[in-house]
Amino acid sequence: MLIGSIAFLLAVGQGPSPTAPTTNGDGEQDIEEIEIVATRLGNDIFALGEIISVNSADLAKARPVDPEQVLSGLPGFAVSRPGGPGGVSEIFFRGAESNFTSVYIDGIRLNNPSNTRGGSFDFSSLGAYDIDRIDIVAGAMSAIYGADAVAGVVRIRSAWARPGSPNVFFEAGSVDDWRTGAGVSFAANEQIEWSLRASTLDGGNEIEGSALRLRSFATRLVGQWPNGGAWTLSLRHAQRDRGSFPEVSGGPELAVSRELETADGDELSVAATSDWAVTPTWKTELHFSGSRIRDSADVPAVAPGVLDEQPAFSTITRYQRAQFLWVNRIELAAGLQLVAGTDLVAEQGSDKGAVDLGFAVVPNAYKLDRSSSSVFVEMGKEWNESFTTTLAMRWDIFDADKRLSGKFGIARAISKSGSRVWGSVASGFKQPSFFALGNPLFGNPDLVAEKVRSAEIGYTHVFDGASTFTLAAYKSRFNDLVDFDFESFTNINKGRIDISGIELRTKLQLSPTVILQLDGTRSNISSNSGPLRRRPERLAGASLDWSLAHQWQLNVATRYVGSRLITSIPTGDVDASAFQIVNATARYEQSPNRTFWIAMDNVLNEHYQDAPGFPSPGTRVRIGASLSF
Repeated sequence: MLIGSIAFLLAVGQGPSPTAPTTNGDGEQDIEEIEIVATRLGNDIFALGEIISVNSADLAKARPVDPEQVLSGLPGFAVSRPGGPGGVSEIFFRGAESNFTSVYIDGIRLNNPSNTRGGSFDFSSLGAYDIDRIDIVAGAMSAIYGADAVAGVVRIRSAWARPGSPNVFFEAGSVDDWRTGAGVSFAANEQIEWSLRASTLDGGNEIEGSALRLRSFATRLVGQWPNGGAWTLSLRHAQRDRGSFPEVSGGPELAVSRELETADGDELSVAATSDWAVTPTWKTELHFSGSRIRDSADVPAVAPGVLDEQPAFSTITRYQRAQFLWVNRIELAAGLQLVAGTDLVAEQGSDKGAVDLGFAVVPNAYKLDRSSSSVFVEMGKEWNESFTTTLAMRWDIFDADKRLSGKFGIARAISKSGSRVWGSVASGFKQPSFFALGNPLFGNPDLVAEKVRSAEIGYTHVFDGASTFTLAAYKSRFNDLVDFDFESFTNINKGRIDISGIELRTKLQLSPTVILQLDGTRSNISSNSGPLRRRPERLAGASLDWSLAHQWQLNVATRYVGSRLITSIPTGDVDASAFQIVNATARYEQSPNRTFWIAMDNVLNEHYQDAPGFPSPGTRVRIGASLSF
């Protein structure tokens, strides 16, 4: 079967080619490479809307403690992680379900549809210091990326050392947390480069019951073909152990039982990609990928309170995914570009867990396979210097289903500086998770795909210099959402969510040494199947970068998160108050190869809750150093 034959091939990472910019010892690129994530067309003039990006320089200035801190500071993102580093984190992008955003690391999708979250990505398996760049595009993207990309796509690119300049870093925090790692790259010759990276971290002990240990290793081999084109081989492995109070237990403050939820797991992904020019106007790419995600969790029983008790259960999940992707880019008549290709995916998911009902232990096991064959086409037309259109279509054929996804966009430049208006409409879908299909207690094999239609219009103003202003309005409708039905005691397709909103973001170059960024998102989220939890309708933020002197930099970021509904068994639904959190980082660059920093998280010691009974992390101080040799 395809899973077995491809899963352990070295497979796709859309990593940079040997000629792409590499990072220095402090994680900053000498030349920043532009990622085009909103389209497969090779020209960024067809990337409609405004991509949210965090590059290596941004990460070096802020020195975030984890990926959740990075994402929580971005427009439209709300992050929930009850229990601190050891808790399960979920991201809600523009109010959509956490499993509606596809997450890619070096071109490999790593969402896990076997988990109880229906396919959300577990960010506890990724360290912030392993990241070189994050690019995010919002809206239904199934026409470009296929199933599951219904709210947006997060693409993460790994950090690698500069050839011949190995680097190490170490950071320690005031709550007994620490992070360390090292990387090295070798240039065998002008055509071949080999890189390795390893890191480990401990999340500390600030919150009672919270524990996280993460160990990761990655390697990459890149090269160029003698007659042009490039190839990449890569491997990434991450292993983590975590623990916390169960999310609905009431946490350290309210839980009746002091027994903790514990979990361990690992991710393995391998990748190979190659591209070359067939003719001067035809470029082709071949990608192979394989990934395996294993996760085991033991969740103790939660005593009844306002809500009914939750029985103890265990999960021992395994998910495998193999992909073959062929992409062809063709330049046709003047101003017209075409992308066409095929995408083959095979998945396998299983669970060997059980539920302890008190009077009996019921097996919770299942094993499912799923495969898809897809063809896609995308056309971009540059009608003149100021007007472009794009059209993307994708036809996905599953074992027992067929889906057509589309996206149409239009953009018009209104000034020579780059100001423009733009808009897009799109449709997409998400296949039911293996958990929702196969769980023997309430799974339903007759579930159909969840669907979305989205639209967005916006205006981007580019000032003289590096300042920009963007205003966007968006609307999405998600239909046939999988929801639990108490009458039939099973999952059925009945949910619908309508989300509309306005988003503003601006970047102001106040002086050669001062950059101010502001953003705000106001949305209206409604559901026909009950209240939606942990999703604030108002988000806002500000970030100030100030180069105090040639060697000193200061970054101060504040984030406002509006009120939202949270729940636990002891309390039932609770309205959580809005809060504002401030983080600050001072960075000293002694030389291009030696950087030191001190960071403060939650500077004002703001108290908030992601779930009832779980205290928020307080003020934390971190000091660190990055050295290259």
